[in-house]
Amino acid sequence: MASIDGALTRNISDTILLKTGAGKVYGFTANMHSSGTIKMYDGLYNSVNAYGTLTSSGACAPADYAGGILTSDATNVSDGETVTLDTVVYRFKDTMLAAYDVKIGASAAITLDNLKAAVNATGTAGTEYFAGTLVHPTVIATSNGDTVQGFRARTIGTAGNSIATTETSAHLSFGGATMSGGVATSAATVTIDSITYTAVITLAESIGLTAVPYQVLWVTSEAQFLTNLKAAINKTGLDGTTYGTGTEVHPTCMASTLTSTTLLVMHAVGGTAGNSIATTETLANYAWGAATMANGTGPTSKLLLQTFTLPTGSSVQTFPQAMNFSTGLFVVIGGTSANITVLYN
Repeated sequence: MASIDGALTRNISDTILLKTGAGKVYGFTANMHSSGTIKMYDGLYNSVNAYGTLTSSGACAPADYAGGILTSDATNVSDGETVTLDTVVYRFKDTMLAAYDVKIGASAAITLDNLKAAVNATGTAGTEYFAGTLVHPTVIATSNGDTVQGFRARTIGTAGNSIATTETSAHLSFGGATMSGGVATSAATVTIDSITYTAVITLAESIGLTAVPYQVLWVTSEAQFLTNLKAAINKTGLDGTTYGTGTEVHPTCMASTLTSTTLLVMHAVGGTAGNSIATTETLANYAWGAATMANGTGPTSKLLLQTFTLPTGSSVQTFPQAMNFSTGLFVVIGGTSANITVLYN
């Protein structure tokens, strides 16, 4: 391991309080070991972190935004025909006369583009739609093509399933008289301490809405949702892809061991204090082992490095950034015949 100005090295072979007081630890070298592990605490004792396990036993019902699709047969609309979204009526016109009039374009595809601009109040008022047209209060126009235009409810949940989607043109058709597919958030949550995560089919920002922090994308399976939930708790995924932008690393807990059906979450601080951390859920076919974390023992100490299994043979592990400790550096060694050099100050 490269030297660092002011840093100390110490060889250890067993669990030890390496230093009292504040300092930094930069990494370690495993010189030799047999089935060795290492764990580090900011503290004076070998505390145990409280934890809870979230288990999936089947399919859940992730929340989603209601939607509807308007389809064109590629023939343009006629002057005066309409599309109604909720309570707002859009009128197609060769010559626009009033708010919510939409300019009939040179082709059916351009007319759909103009309708999208009117619903979202984007583009150029007075060109694609009449000036004074406001952004739709309950609907957003999403992706479109030459013959299709998608719409989604602006609010997630079942209320969007009652939003009217009708038209008067023989060349346009909706899949139904109202939007559909909206699923409530009330049965799609996982709560850890003070933070609630919501499983969703669609992230708000992916359909043009304002990002919603702590939305977690379900994607296609429970295993993928658990993977994304772990990433959200630890903030190791991608904003706007894995979870909603604005999601922050959990302030008191960290996600640890993951399988296709379980996720272990532990209190970031060792000791009994973590045994009062709330763990609840409303997701169908998901359950925590208890309403709070459990099995935390010992005095309070902050976990710096989760149990790390040493690779076979000698190896050097340098942390991307030095880890600060304030109370002391307590190192827990597992396995046998360990000879480990820790770099710290």
